[in-house]
Amino acid sequence: MEVKKYSKPEVGNKRVDFFLVGLAFSILLVFGAFTYKVYDRKVEKLGSLVIDEDLVVMENTVQQRTPPPPPPPPTIEVVEDDAEIEEQPEIMETEVDQETEMEEYEAKEEELEETDEILEIFDVSEKAEFPGGEEGLQKFIAENISYPAMALENDQQGTVNVMFVIDKAGLVKDIAILGSKKGFGLEEEAMRVIKLTSGKWRSAKQRDKPVSMRFRIPVKFQIF
Repeated sequence: MEVKKYSKPEVGNKRVDFFLVGLAFSILLVFGAFTYKVYDRKVEKLGSLVIDEDLVVMENTVQQRTPPPPPPPPTIEVVEDDAEIEEQPEIMETEVDQETEMEEYEAKEEELEETDEILEIFDVSEKAEFPGGEEGLQKFIAENISYPAMALENDQQGTVNVMFVIDKAGLVKDIAILGSKKGFGLEEEAMRVIKLTSGKWRSAKQRDKPVSMRFRIPVKFQIF
């Protein structure tokens, strides 16, 4: 009887196949682990939950007010026929007939007290005015002024500010010089020419009544 001999299995030739199979299985396992999804538990809606609780009913604690007792009936005092009744006081008649004369009150207009107070230009309703206005006043001064000889000899010139009052009759009074004096007769000549305007002014008015008003005018002296 012949003995059969089997050749030794060559396991070494299958190593590459086993390695590839194991590698593929590992890759599938890792991929499956990454793609696995875990879902959160959903909370049920409160609308579907029914909570059975005992409702406590509160009793009405409002106290009803009881109406007050009715007042006692008035007592009627019986007066005998012989009792004297006090006399009632007489009632004054307050009705007014058409023939009744009513007292008449006439409203009197307030009259302004006449005073000698001197008002400023901004205190009057109508200021004092020279015929022709400011232009007429300057023209009058230019035509009537005389340059002082002493001032011409010393070449003295400048502006003299004159302050004066126009009274209720349009007259010039209380003439004064404002500021420092120039001298050489300039102030005297300025005052003289302002005095010549006296009586030519229309007086100032306050509430349609003539009043005294203070005026200020510059008088220029210039050598040409």
